[in-house]
Amino acid sequence: MDLKLPVLLLALAAAGCTRPPPARVDTALLPAGGALTVLVFYSPSCHCLDAHDGRLVALAELYGGRGVHFVAVDSEVDADATRDAADARRRGYPFPIVVDQGGRLAAEAHATYASYSVLVDAQGRILYRGGIDSDKQHLHADATQYLADALDDALAGHAVRRAEAKTLGCALRLW
Repeated sequence: MDLKLPVLLLALAAAGCTRPPPARVDTALLPAGGALTVLVFYSPSCHCLDAHDGRLVALAELYGGRGVHFVAVDSEVDADATRDAADARRRGYPFPIVVDQGGRLAAEAHATYASYSVLVDAQGRILYRGGIDSDKQHLHADATQYLADALDDALAGHAVRRAEAKTLGCALRLW
C-alpha cells in the first residue's frame, strides 16, 4: 500500500487544526495608561514560575520605573482572586495577579504554560511571546534573558530581536 496519500492527508488535517501565532490581544484586557505591558501567565502550583519569582520582581522593578506595566494572569479553571492577591503578597510581586475568568486572555495570547510571557504595546500588538529566560527551574547566571532583551529593544524603539522563544513552565489547567 502506498503511504504517501494517508500521510499527506494527515499532514493537511493537522495543518488545518493549528492556529497562527497571535498578532495582538484585545486592549480592553490590558491595564490603562501604559505604552508597554508584560503579561505573565501564572499558576499557583508551578515550580518553574516559583523559581523565577525573584527575576520577575527584579524585572518589574527595573522596567516599571520606565513605564512598563507587569501583570500576572491566572487563567486556570480554579482561579481565585482572594488566593491570588495573597499569593502576590507572599511572592513579593510589585504587580497584581488578575483572574482571567474563562481563560479569554490565555486563548487570545495562545498561552498554555505558566511563565509564558507576552510583551504587548498600547495598541495590543504582541511584540514578544515566550519564556522569561532560557532557564526552567535551576537558574543560571548565563541564561538568555528573552523578556529583558525584548523590553530593552522595545523601549529603545527597535524591532524586538527575538519575537518568540520557548516557554519552560508548567501546563496551565484551563479546563
